[in-house]
Parts: sequence; C-alpha cells; structure tokens
Amino acid sequence: MNRLVLLVAVCVFALPVRADEPKRFPEAKHGKGELRYIDTVPVLTLRGKPAEMGEQFGVLAIKNAPDIDGLHKGFLKDAGLEKRATLLNTMASLLKPNFPKHILTEVEAAAKSADRELSLLLFANTVADLSSGMGCSTIVVEKERSSTGSPIFGRNFDWLPTKGINEHTLVVVYKGEDKRAFAAVTVAPICGVISGMNDAGLSVTINEISIKESKDKPSFNWRGTPLLFAFRRVLEECGTVAEAEKLLRDMPRTTTCCMTICDKSGGCVFEVTPTNLEVRTCENGVTCCTNHFRSDKLCIGDKCWRYTKLAPLQAKDAGKLGVSEVFTELGKVQQGKHTLQSMIFEPGERVLHLAYGDGPATKLKLHKLELGKLFDEK
Repeated sequence: MNRLVLLVAVCVFALPVRADEPKRFPEAKHGKGELRYIDTVPVLTLRGKPAEMGEQFGVLAIKNAPDIDGLHKGFLKDAGLEKRATLLNTMASLLKPNFPKHILTEVEAAAKSADRELSLLLFANTVADLSSGMGCSTIVVEKERSSTGSPIFGRNFDWLPTKGINEHTLVVVYKGEDKRAFAAVTVAPICGVISGMNDAGLSVTINEISIKESKDKPSFNWRGTPLLFAFRRVLEECGTVAEAEKLLRDMPRTTTCCMTICDKSGGCVFEVTPTNLEVRTCENGVTCCTNHFRSDKLCIGDKCWRYTKLAPLQAKDAGKLGVSEVFTELGKVQQGKHTLQSMIFEPGERVLHLAYGDGPATKLKLHKLELGKLFDEK
C-alpha cells in the first residue's frame, strides 16, 4: 500500500508540463527530419528531396501543431476575413501554378502527411499576397556603425496576435538537395520565408506594403511568384545582396513589399512592386524600414511613427550599435501584443537572436541560436 501511494506521488509531481502551460510541439523524429529544442526554442530540421521534406514538415510540425484549425479560424475572425474565406481560398488556388515546382511538391506532401486540406496550406503561404496585416520594423547596421565590426540586422515581426499563434511558432532549418541550407522563423503551416538566414549568412525579412501605396500604381500580377516563396528562393539560391537583387529583378512578382536584406558585407532595402525594384541604401551606416516606400520613384506617403522613432539612428552623430542596443531600439517601436517576434541576425557569425511569445516580444528574453552550426551538421 505504501509503495502504491509513493508511486502515485512520484507520477503526480513528475509531470513535465502543468495544465496551465501552453501546448508545445513534441520533440520527435520522422525520416531524416527532427524536431528538438535549443534554448527552449523549437527547431525543426528537414532533409532530403522536396517530397521527403514536405512529409517531415507535415508530420513533425503541422500534424503536431496544437489546434491548427482553431488558429486558422481565429486568424480569419481577427482579420475580419471570415466572410471572404471562400474567395481567399479561390484566390490562393489561382496562385498555385506559380509556386516553384519543388516547393509545390513539398507543400502537397506536407498536406498529405498531416492529413490536412491542401487549401489550408495554399492560403497560409499566400496570405502575404492576398491581405495586408503586418506592421514590421527593421534596422540594418553597417560594419562602420557596428560595435562588433560586423553588420547587425534587427527586426520586429508585427502581426495579428491570434490566440495560439505563438504556440505554432518555430525555427525550420531546410537542407534540400541542390539548394543552400537556410533557416526560417515561421508559423506552422507556412513553408515560405517571413524572416530567415542561409548558410552564407544572407538574411532577409518582409515588410508589407499596401499595393495602393506606390507611385507606379501597379496591378496585382496573378502570374507572379508568391512573396514568401520569392523570399525563400533568395535564401535557397543566393549568397550575397547583389545576387538576390539580380534574382528578384528577373522573377515575376505578385505585389508590393519591402525586402530588408543583409549579407556579411552589409545590407539595404529592396522596394518591390510587380514592375519595379528600387534599392534604398544606408544613411550614415544605418538603414531603417517600416511599411512605406521611401524611394523617390515609389513613395507617395511616408508618415510612420515607428520610422520617426528609428530615424535618429541614421544621423551623422549617432553612436555605434551592438546587439543589445539594436534590441533596445526595436523596443522603442514595439506594438504591444502585435509584436509577436523580435530578432537580430548577425550575418558574419551566422547567429540568430530570437525573442517570441505574448507581445511585446521586445520585453522577452533573446535566445541565441548558432545557425551556422545547424547548417554544418550532417
């Protein structure tokens, strides 16, 4: 009897997760893929051919994501898109023929292995093209302004704080055949790139721009590559900012956005429309970006309180910045619960510092991930 009581007590007090703690992805392996935790951050590594990586993503991320249907419904409600859900699914399906072939194979395999409707993944991976809900801020610090002697790239990811979205956040390391290895900070079931770095240290993030806020008045290009896949192609195929610019200029593009980009030598902002690509370089060693075009050829309105807060960093007499200083500056432009992620890339060292959770993420702990070591793992 005493042994039974002792056994029950041990089982009760040894429970690894309290009932009130958020649900998390379980550590697991499937095929060549593995999901593990590094400094409490879920990191999923995918390896192999597109179909293999899709299956791994489907089983380890999508299938194991807590209440992914609830997240989808909640997002539509929070975005005011419930009545347009059917239309959005139709529009997403119209972009499907423009998915890069290897990524479409991956997406289809992910949906199948997770036992989910393909329409869910089509919508998730084209949401940046079909709606405008992000309000992100970025800072690129050149070598001469960096206290480390290497570029530093900071970014706040601001989006709808739909219930459960932080529980679906993870870092995915892709190691596809004949492609550069890269890591994406993402939300399952998104397979494209919102923010990421590759094995060359090249780092990119998206800043959404409304298609109405461009001087060239572009029309949506239904034959363009969806934005998050265009960003992914940059990380899969390019090693420098110059290579990324060439790839993007040659690529059909759906709509407007800014790509903040940085390699081991430095960075800039690509102001992108379906018909134009303008390059905005640093001012006194710093480049800032929010959610408006600022180049002469594209800008029609540049009022943004976040940019006004960041602009002093571009002054001649501003001092040098390190990782902690950039994180502090990102804290000045946080948007409360909408700031779901805050991160700092160090392209030269191939390191990511990531804070995420109930916003503002700028008030949470930065977790250091040595992506270079993950890229080099066999």
